[in-house]
Amino acid sequence: MIGNDEIKEMQDHINEMEQELAAKKKALREAKYAGLRTAMQARKEADEAVKQELKELGIQTSSFGIPLDFHWKF
Repeated sequence: MIGNDEIKEMQDHINEMEQELAAKKKALREAKYAGLRTAMQARKEADEAVKQELKELGIQTSSFGIPLDFHWKF
């Protein structure tokens, strides 16, 4: 029969394994979404650059970053 010490030792081992599993899941999640996070940051920086360029051109923008009363000519 299993003694109390052995049960406590097994429970401690299980707790350690659960903590290790949680850490590995977190690392996997971060690695999985790293590309998306990088792309979102690049998009944010590009949006800021566009806003700055429009501001320097003297064009007012809406709260969505869309120029107001601006006629696009290509």
